[in-house]
Amino acid sequence: MNKLLCIGDSITAGWPYGTAYAYSEYLKTDHTVVNRGVPGEASRDILRRFERELISSGADTVLIMAGTNDAMSPNGSVETALQCMQQMIRTARERNVLPVVLTCMIPDQQGVPAWFDDHERVRKFLEQYDQMLTEYCRNEQICLISTHTLTPGYTDGVHPDKEGYRILGEYISREFRNLLSLQQNRPEDLTI
Repeated sequence: MNKLLCIGDSITAGWPYGTAYAYSEYLKTDHTVVNRGVPGEASRDILRRFERELISSGADTVLIMAGTNDAMSPNGSVETALQCMQQMIRTARERNVLPVVLTCMIPDQQGVPAWFDDHERVRKFLEQYDQMLTEYCRNEQICLISTHTLTPGYTDGVHPDKEGYRILGEYISREFRNLLSLQQNRPEDLTI
């Protein structure tokens, strides 16, 4: 049984419902799981606390989802988000912890809040980030689970609703099992 650290922003935290609805709950049937999702954090914020959380959790595997808040910020940078993710991956590897990268879901244009008036820019940011992150993970043989194309229900266009968290959780749990199997049998195929 692996000990997993799930680290990220509000989607990792299961916002607005709490961690009982987060994707990490669906991993608990096969693993010990620590959820360290913090709403509102961009990649730099997650990076600042990453090593401390890694050490305190005692995890042997870390699932990292970061980048949505970078995309939502008018000052967000794809390059900065990617550099932060790369540093988190290096830190995990240096500590002999298996990094598993989760790509960001594209916010739903339907039902978005009034303040979210830049959907097209956010969509392009996340598509570019997903492409660069996928390429990096493939080149460096980093485990990657793409949630980019999932279309769960949303509460506000960004955060899944309860059914959406179930869809996300079941998908990540299934793909994580597949990755663990691939890691043991075919380590060259670690992106799903």
